[in-house]
Amino acid sequence: MKVADKIKQRLDMKLIKLMVVTVFAATLLVGPAFAAEKTCCEKAKEAGKTCDHKCCVEATKAGKTCEKCNPKKEEKK
Repeated sequence: MKVADKIKQRLDMKLIKLMVVTVFAATLLVGPAFAAEKTCCEKAKEAGKTCDHKCCVEATKAGKTCEKCNPKKEEKK
């Protein structure tokens, strides 16, 4: 192998490594942005309980859901 071929091969490998690291870092940073956070009522339901926040209890008595803790999710277009 010529010296120029070895240098080109090293550069190619460094570029590939840089791209892999960049993509990995981007997924770590962007991933949590797409994860939906659960509301207090959803967490309580998973635990087999009812939500004990004052606003949620009052809304449940009225037959509604608490809009403070469970904001309406906008429909995606």
